[in-house]
Amino acid sequence: MLRKILLTAMTLILTAGCASNQPASVNTEEENTTKDDVTTVLEQIFSGPDEELTQIYEEEKYEEVSTYYMDKFNPYFTEDYMESAMMNNLLYSFHRKAYGNGVEMTIGTMNVEQSEDTATAYDFDIQVNVSNGQTADVRGRVNTNEEGKITQIRYIDTQSLPYAFDTATETEDGLFVYDRSRLVGRTGDEAYQPLYPTVMPYEVDGVEIKHESKDDSTITFVFHSETGEKMELMTVKNGEISSDQIETEEVSIGDQKGQYAGKEGETQRLIWTNGSITYELKGKIEDLSKEDLLTVAESFE
Repeated sequence: MLRKILLTAMTLILTAGCASNQPASVNTEEENTTKDDVTTVLEQIFSGPDEELTQIYEEEKYEEVSTYYMDKFNPYFTEDYMESAMMNNLLYSFHRKAYGNGVEMTIGTMNVEQSEDTATAYDFDIQVNVSNGQTADVRGRVNTNEEGKITQIRYIDTQSLPYAFDTATETEDGLFVYDRSRLVGRTGDEAYQPLYPTVMPYEVDGVEIKHESKDDSTITFVFHSETGEKMELMTVKNGEISSDQIETEEVSIGDQKGQYAGKEGETQRLIWTNGSITYELKGKIEDLSKEDLLTVAESFE
């Protein structure tokens, strides 16, 4: 009888021990899975662009970009944060920048650790290697919910990464070589194809295209830089750009004549015609001289 009582007691103790240990085991497994998911997401953001995304950009199938990122990240994000991340360019800003500069990202080193102050947060520190030989350090935090879905990615330090993509070459005049080939590719279906600069006063980060008329006879290109500078290039097919309301002086742009207005430190503009297209290049760029502006205009191809 005593033996039976002892066996029963031991069984109850072992059962209770297994029951008390099970939640800890389950929690550990969930934490590891969440950390793995966070790591996977960060690897996807700071690597590439991969072959699939590169092909989408090369073929200019921009309507497929959203589908690409939804397929990649939707399993890891809450529904609300997936929508927010897409609207705020969180997922593809680095890929687009890398592609625009003809470079790729790879992960050098990565450290992802559960936060000491918030159980559902993970702090990360990543060294990103860029195929042009540059490196950049990226730090931030990823927040998750109780189900392990990502609710926020916050970059604490990514300032060095965009600059690591740069491939622009500075000329002896202090201008920067601009690769017009991607812009030519983007505008192949436009009503007309103007010439574009091959040098600019700054490193161009992106070009915005605006259609200013219903018949597409006027197209404006806004050349943006990483640090906020911008210049506007208005082009008009078989038309004129008026300078009647401003004081101008005649200048030479290679073998052509143009009209210049403004002065260094203020908004400067240059108007000239080449063939059937009239151009107006204008902007307020610090330390940009009239001679530099003329050099930019003479570089058009």
